[in-house]
Amino acid sequence: MEMTPSRRKFLQSSGALLFGTATSPSQASRAQQSSTGPIEKDYWSLVRSKFAFSEATVPMNAANLCPSFRAVTETVGTLTYDIDRDCSFNNRAKFRDLLEHSRHLVAEQLNVSAAEIALVRNTSEANNIINNGIDLNKGDEVLIWDQNHPTNNVAWDVRAARFDLVVKRVSSPDSPAIKQALIDTFTSQFTPRTRVLSITHVSNVSGIKLPVKEIVEAAHAKEIYVHVDGAQVWGAMSLDLKDLDIDSFSASAHKWYMGPKEAGLLYVKERHIDRIWPNIIAPGWGPDVQTTLPGARKFESLGQRDDAGLAAVGVAAREHNDIGSKRTQHRIVELAQRLKTGITELGLELVTPMDPELSFGVCITKVPNGNGRSIANRLYTEHGIAAAATGGVRLCPTIYNSPEHIDRAIAGMKALMT
Repeated sequence: MEMTPSRRKFLQSSGALLFGTATSPSQASRAQQSSTGPIEKDYWSLVRSKFAFSEATVPMNAANLCPSFRAVTETVGTLTYDIDRDCSFNNRAKFRDLLEHSRHLVAEQLNVSAAEIALVRNTSEANNIINNGIDLNKGDEVLIWDQNHPTNNVAWDVRAARFDLVVKRVSSPDSPAIKQALIDTFTSQFTPRTRVLSITHVSNVSGIKLPVKEIVEAAHAKEIYVHVDGAQVWGAMSLDLKDLDIDSFSASAHKWYMGPKEAGLLYVKERHIDRIWPNIIAPGWGPDVQTTLPGARKFESLGQRDDAGLAAVGVAAREHNDIGSKRTQHRIVELAQRLKTGITELGLELVTPMDPELSFGVCITKVPNGNGRSIANRLYTEHGIAAAATGGVRLCPTIYNSPEHIDRAIAGMKALMT
């Protein structure tokens, strides 16, 4: 695509914001190699400075909503103003390049091709594209985890009622001791009629982390399509979707990815793209769709989008690249383990497994008498920690949180629950 002088000028002037960050990959690598002890603390203080929240109200509910990186917020504001200043087709033409830049960065992070990535509006939309779009016949069986989000759970019930499918819910052990118990939970329920397995990588209601790779391998041996809701892992876990061999994967940028609001991810393995129908038909869809919206882009046929937000996905991607996905994952596990250890030392009971092989960043504490909402509200108003009442009291620390934040949350739980 030929770039006009006006588009080239804009991209050049915005290059530092959109196509790079203050830290180069080589600088980031050197920082990671030397970041131990006090230097490591200084490094994470620098990461904390990339977010605008006040120490008086500390977010610790990444499973629901995260603050965006400052650079993301600034990009959305700058580009939104640019559209308001000149909303002509001529001026907005540059957003095609910015969208593709975001797509390629996300694809690289997940080790898949850009043609397999659709940047949709959120996990819910991505889940429903798969739910509504995959071809199934009367009597076909869909296996789901009873801990899925409603858009990957109730949505299947709705489709089953419309098209006479069989939906079977699977319950995992409340306190799994070993990974194999979780694998067996699903593989034991496979039947010759099972066509789809739709699961969640990390549960938002228990914090259990499923051994996705092993479950996918077993399902594929039975020619079962596997969709994974990755809302609690994108931006938090080092992911290689090609290695996991997932057929489709969904996530939201407003959670652990700390990106723009109303932007999400749908990955569909290349060989499955043609068999999945889009939910919405807007301009760009038609007889020539394969040339206008090739690959997974057909799932982006949604009408007018927030072009500034889609461009800012790429800014969030650059921030993640500077920190490094493995470093991010290690930090989240470290904070989550500190939190869970502190909770159990208070004599409180966790819903979430202590073992990091069976859990990740979602940490839930059991609350007697259904008082989770009251405890979560008081944790915020009295201790300045934003939590949630999901499955108990849910606390989900991520890279903008510090050990001091974790200790404040533990002290709050001690004051409120012991």
